[in-house]
Amino acid sequence: MSDKKSLLKCILIIGDIILMYGALFLALAIRYGDFSFLPGPRTQAFIFHFSIIAIFWILLLFAFDFYEIPPLRKIFDVLRNLVIFIFLAGIFGVVYFYLKPQSVITPKTILVLDILIFSSFIFIWRYILNRVIKTRGFKEKIVIIGLSSQFKELISNYINQSNYEVVSFFDPAENITKLKEIIEKNRVDTIVFALDIHKDKELSQKIFSTLPLKLNYISFITFYETITKKVPLEDIDELWFLQNISQSKRRIYEISKRTFDIVFSFIGLLITIILFPFIALAIKIDSPGSIFYIHRRIGKNRKVFRHYKFRSMKETPDQYKEPWRERDPGQITMVGRFLRTTHLDEFPQFWGILKGDLSFVGPRPEWEKLSGIFEKEIPFYQQRYLVRPGFTGWAQIHYPASTSVEEAKEKFQYDLYYIKNRSFFLDLAILFKTIQLIFR
Repeated sequence: MSDKKSLLKCILIIGDIILMYGALFLALAIRYGDFSFLPGPRTQAFIFHFSIIAIFWILLLFAFDFYEIPPLRKIFDVLRNLVIFIFLAGIFGVVYFYLKPQSVITPKTILVLDILIFSSFIFIWRYILNRVIKTRGFKEKIVIIGLSSQFKELISNYINQSNYEVVSFFDPAENITKLKEIIEKNRVDTIVFALDIHKDKELSQKIFSTLPLKLNYISFITFYETITKKVPLEDIDELWFLQNISQSKRRIYEISKRTFDIVFSFIGLLITIILFPFIALAIKIDSPGSIFYIHRRIGKNRKVFRHYKFRSMKETPDQYKEPWRERDPGQITMVGRFLRTTHLDEFPQFWGILKGDLSFVGPRPEWEKLSGIFEKEIPFYQQRYLVRPGFTGWAQIHYPASTSVEEAKEKFQYDLYYIKNRSFFLDLAILFKTIQLIFR
C-alpha cells in the first residue's frame, strides 16, 4: 500500500545527496573563484570530510520531517525546521572540524556557504516535487467498501493531509459492476474493507470474482494503523494480540536496545552529575521542598519502581493523591517552568534507565494509582506492561499528557501501535522526533 510513498521518499533522499555535493562544489567555486571543478588533493579532502558530515545532515533531515510525503504539507513547519537544521548542521560542522585540527582544509567560510546553499536547494527541491505530486496524481487512490463512523475521524484529521485520496465510499448493497467501473475509471490502487468481509460469503465471492487481483485489498484495522499510526481499540480482540504481539521474535532487538540504554544513560548521568549542584540550588532558592519528585510507577511485567524527576511543581500535602496535577499551571514553579522547557527535569530518569526500570523509548510509565483506574476502564490496558516504559515514546510524541480516562485511552492506541511495530528503526525515529519537539 505504500509503494508510491516509498518511491517518493527514495527520490527525495537521492535528490538530497546529489544536491549536497552540488552545494559543496558551488560553495568551493564561490569561495575560490574557480568554476572549473578540476579534481585535486584539496578538493578530494573537502569531498571526504563533507561526506562524513553529510551522514549527520541526512539524519537531521529525517529527524525534522523532511522526508514526509507530501514534502511541503505545512510551509511554516518546513521553514521552522529548516532554520533549526541550519543551526544544528552548523554546530556539528564546527565541532567536527574542531576535533580534526590536523585537516589540510580550513573550511569556515565553505561550511557556512555549503549549509546556506544546500538549505536553499532543499526548499526548492521539495517545492518542485510537491508540485509534481499534485499535478501528476501521485496520491494513492482508494475505495472504501462499507462505512464506519471512525472513518469520519480519518477523513477530517488524516486523509486530507496524507498521500491517500478517497475516490468513493461504496455501499456493499449496490451492484458490484458499478464498483468495477469506479476502479477502472479512477485507476484505484487499494480497496479498504470497513466491514468484516468473512461474515458475508456471498458478498466476498461477488467482489473477488469481479475485481482484479492486482489491487491491494486490506482491512479497516490495517488502513487505520497505516494512516493514523495507532491501533483502533474498538476493533481488536484477544486474537489480535496473539497474532501481532510477539516477544520471542525480538530477542536480538531487545539485547541491542538494552545495550544502547546502558551506554547512553551512563553518559546522561555524567551530564546530570555536573549540572546537579546548580539545578538543586535553583530549586531550593525558588520554593521550599525537596529537590526530587519521586513517584511510584508501573513498569514491565507490572513491576513497581521509583520514578525520579527534578521537582518542577510546588509541594503540597496532597501531591501524591491528586491524579492530574499537571492540568493546573499555577502549581508550576518559576524554576520548574525553565526545567520543563529545557527538559532538564527529566534528567534523573537516566538512573532509572541504567537500572533497567526504564528504557529510552517505550510507553510512558504510569502512576500506580492511575494504572488501577485505567486497567478497569480501558480494554487490554495491561498489555502496556509487556515492554519497558520509556523516557520518550510513540504516544508521547503524538499526544499530550493525558488528564482524563478518555485521553489515556487515546494514548493507549498509540502505545499498542508501538508495541506491535517496535524495532530499532522505529526507536530511532522516535528519538529524532523527540529532539525535534525539544526545539519547538
